[in-house]
Amino acid sequence: MARAKPKLDWLEAAREAVNGDPEFRKLGSTDVVLGLALGDETRLVRFEAFEVAGIEADVDLRDASLVVRMNPRDWNAYLKQRAKGRGKSLLTLDLEEGVIEASSPLSRQLLPRYNLTLQAFIDTGARLAG
Repeated sequence: MARAKPKLDWLEAAREAVNGDPEFRKLGSTDVVLGLALGDETRLVRFEAFEVAGIEADVDLRDASLVVRMNPRDWNAYLKQRAKGRGKSLLTLDLEEGVIEASSPLSRQLLPRYNLTLQAFIDTGARLAG
């Protein structure tokens, strides 16, 4: 049986979409490095000021302030539900299932602070991945 692969091919398209969206800028300045650890695959998404500054593949997640850690099947299901507008927010999902790790207690405070920006990026990607 083939292992599930996380849907990650949308990251660059989502970066372009949100960087060109004036509504995304209105969410405010964000300075955080979000790590995605989805099975064996890792990505770093760098948010700087009012944009997604870059995405790096297959990286060590030590540079991440926050890391979303899920298995590929759960990640794909999460994206599918968010694309339909029925899924839990990332903040709620973390509160209920503890899917986010922080590099320090101070970094942990970045999740509620930047939640709207992170969620907007993931939701854009969920729609593109759909």
